[in-house]
Amino acid sequence: MIKLKELTEILNRQFHKEYALSWDNSGLLIGNFNEEINNILVAVDVNDSVINEAIKLKVDLIFSHHPLIFSPIKNIISDNLQGQTILKLAEHKIAVYCAHTNYDLMENGLNDYIAKLLELENIKIIIPESLRWFKFVIFVPVEYEEKVRNAICLAGGGQWKNYSCATFKTLGKGTFKPEEGSKPFIGEKGSLSIVEEARIECIVSEDKLNNLINNVLKSHPYEEPAYDIYPLENKFETGGIGRIGNLKKYLFLNDFLNFIKEKLNLNNFKYILKDNFVLKDKEKEKKIRKIAVINGSINSIIEDIKYLDFDALVCGEIGYHNAQMISESGKLVIEIGHGESELFAASHIFKILNDNNEKMNFNLNIFKSKNNEILWRYLIE
Repeated sequence: MIKLKELTEILNRQFHKEYALSWDNSGLLIGNFNEEINNILVAVDVNDSVINEAIKLKVDLIFSHHPLIFSPIKNIISDNLQGQTILKLAEHKIAVYCAHTNYDLMENGLNDYIAKLLELENIKIIIPESLRWFKFVIFVPVEYEEKVRNAICLAGGGQWKNYSCATFKTLGKGTFKPEEGSKPFIGEKGSLSIVEEARIECIVSEDKLNNLINNVLKSHPYEEPAYDIYPLENKFETGGIGRIGNLKKYLFLNDFLNFIKEKLNLNNFKYILKDNFVLKDKEKEKKIRKIAVINGSINSIIEDIKYLDFDALVCGEIGYHNAQMISESGKLVIEIGHGESELFAASHIFKILNDNNEKMNFNLNIFKSKNNEILWRYLIE
């Protein structure tokens, strides 16, 4: 049993909410922070079937991949479908949390999961994403050093990948003279004070900086604490769009197409390639080994990938002309379907949550929705 507020903070860290693209809407979308969470349902989408399933299971939180609320809402009323959905969730006290582009981009997220299903080796990020980072430095009397350091750590200072509370301390002497109107914690007005102080420093990402400053200043004993913020030029790669890697061995076209179908558990998919891709002479037929993988729609990043070196692109969704342009250079383009490329999210998120549940002894009941579905249907002539 855990309060929604605490669980949200944990999920934000686990699924790196800060990696979400600017147009996205990831994180907690509906919920009362004070409610206790016992049961969680994992789904790709929050639709009526999933909500009814959640009600039947007495679920407190639906964890979805796609955001329930994407565009700004002007009202929440029963006269439209989205309003009906939100009101129904509120009536049954069901919170909604979403991990979308942040889960796609993060290390061991959806792109990595698909790349591993294809057994790719030497996997690299196609379009790296980096947060802006800062060096935070504050000066504090030595007897208050631990209190301030704890405030830094609780606010996410010194947090990087699998490490937290990474700080550095140097000792020195600070001087100051309180003037009229001041209320000094140490020293007297008009007299120069010399104080044994610790300089504590850490790195902090842009999304955590303001909260860190506020928390640290509240814990600091001085009326006017001295602190510095330095923007960093270091690039801390935090994930990114798509993955590219190599198959264990070269495959001919038909073998590769069957390999994709089997590994991704697909009934069908589309592909485009130039006529001269397949040659009558089997020994001269182009072999496929270097694979680019991008889930979801890739139309907005075509300029970033059209000149990449790969033999085949496996993506969720691509426009006809974009696919045609890439195939002109002799590359194979496979569109497996937007939903098909993200259906894996339910199983993978379910596993991540279960692993954390056992590791942190939350005693949550976690269910994977039976209503994760592919919307498109295919008529094959």
